[in-house]
This record gives sequence, structure tokens and C-alpha cells, in this order.
Amino acid sequence: MSLKAKDKIFLALGGLALVLTTAWSFLQQSEISSLGTVVSVSTSGRAYEKKEIKVAMPPSQSWAKAGAQPAGEKWIYNVFTPPKIFYNTQTKQFTVIPPELVVVEPIGNEPTGPVLPPVVRPDLELVKVTQPLFRLQLVGYIGSEGNYRGTFNNELTGKTFFGTTGRKVPELNLEIIKFEAKRRKVVVAGGSTIIEVTANAVVKDTQTGKEYHLDHDKRLAEGKPTVTFKLADGSERTFSTGDSIACGDFNYTVGELKLEPPSAVVTKTGASLPQPIVETLTVPPPPAPAPVSPPLDPDSPTPPVQGNRGNPAAAPF
Repeated sequence: MSLKAKDKIFLALGGLALVLTTAWSFLQQSEISSLGTVVSVSTSGRAYEKKEIKVAMPPSQSWAKAGAQPAGEKWIYNVFTPPKIFYNTQTKQFTVIPPELVVVEPIGNEPTGPVLPPVVRPDLELVKVTQPLFRLQLVGYIGSEGNYRGTFNNELTGKTFFGTTGRKVPELNLEIIKFEAKRRKVVVAGGSTIIEVTANAVVKDTQTGKEYHLDHDKRLAEGKPTVTFKLADGSERTFSTGDSIACGDFNYTVGELKLEPPSAVVTKTGASLPQPIVETLTVPPPPAPAPVSPPLDPDSPTPPVQGNRGNPAAAPF
């Protein structure tokens, strides 16, 4: 077949496709036009009313309450919470603490089962006992033997300066009337002897004439100590001796304060108390760190299964 014959065939097929497409579009025109026709819907004329949709609640399933074992009423093995068991090597007896659970009721019902008691914070918890520092501190020294100078710190401004005998500090109403640094022998642990330098100074208040002794390795405090308590709501407040603190139905009066070790004497009074209660509060110890499980020894025997509900002997103790 020649090339011209193939072109004629392709041309004829293209013309036929054009004719068929035009015919199909003409036939579908009536249906396409009907899509734009406005359809009138008859209504009842009543206002729209909302209707509540009822949610189907599936029935709630819960474990049956675990009963006590023959060993005693406290020997209760819940599904995932066995009791805590302790063994006294002296009396050869077990002591048991039953598990405490929080029972969650189905949605829509108020909880009726036992719940864990809330954590009750004490009315007052001692945080720290502090005392204001004297307005000038001797914090060190510079120089060499026979030519030492003291390093002083202005506690009001935080600025540090060097000074020696005769230096005046007018902004603090003070004068350094004596400064000296001495080398001395000190016997340390093991019987060895070392040489160290100790520096001290005497300053005088130019208004009152009172003298103060400063040491480079100690801080001189001045003024009344203050105590910081953490209240039951978690807030922290600072008080002085003689202050009164109202906590609910009770009242606490701050008494003697000690810096080392930090402690505070408080007197607790209230209508429900037959007589005042005097307590000495100290800083509580930090919480114990969480126990760390030792790595498993592949040669050690397999430990017994814990938490068996039906077999008290399998519980940990």
C-alpha cells in the first residue's frame, strides 16, 4: 500500500471521529440544559427543630473484687497489684500491706469505689534560715610579704576594691583602721605542715564609732536572721522572729532561729488545741533517689514469677 493511501485512511478516520463527537454533543445538549433547571421543593412551613441524638453507651465490664486469702484479710491479690510483703528475720513472720486501688466508674457515673488519699502538705516547711551580711566584707588579699593589701567587697553595690590601713570608704561610712596578712604554719591531716596566709582587718563605723573584725575566709553577718517557709499552697514567704502566720484554723508564731544547722522554733495555736504546741522545724532531707536495678547476670538462676493472684508464696517479699 502506498504512503498516500495510508494518509487518506487516517484522514477519513479523523473526519469520522469528528462527526460522531458532534452528533453525541448534540444529543446530550438537552440533558445538560436540564441541570440548570430550578427544582421547587414543597415544605411543611414549620420552623426547624433540633433533635437530640442519643449516644449508645456500651455496657461496662470490670474485674470482680479480689477476696482475701486464707492467710488473713490483708492478703489480697488484685489482678495486677499484689500486696507488699515483708519478712522479719528475727520474729520469723511476714508482714503484709494490702494494695490500694483507684476504681474508675463508667462514663456518666460518679466514682463510688475507694480512691487513694490525697497528698497532704504540712502547713509550714522550712526552706532556709539566712542572715544579712555586713555591708563590707574582706574576701582575699594580694601582694607579697611586707606589702599585702586586702581585697574588699562592697555588699551594697557588689564592687570590689583593694585597700589597707587608713583607707576610707565614705559611701559605707566606714574606715579601715587596721589590716594585716600573716604567714603561719598549719598542721594538716597526716602530720604534714603547710604554710598559709591569713588576712584580717578592723573597720570602724565613722558615725557610731563601732568597730567590726573581718576575716578573709569568713563572712561577717549583721542584723536579724530571717526564715523562709514553704506554705501548704506551695508558695514561699520570708519571716522574722515574732512574726505570726495564719494557716487555716491554726496560727504559728516564729520563735528562735538558728543558722547552723538551719532550724526554726514555731508555736502552733488554734481553737481546737487545748494548749499551744511548740515545734522545732528543720530543713527536710532531699528525696531518696529511685532505686536502680542491677544488670542481670546470665549465670544467675531465673527469679520466680511475681504477682500470682492465686498463690501467695509466689509474691515478692
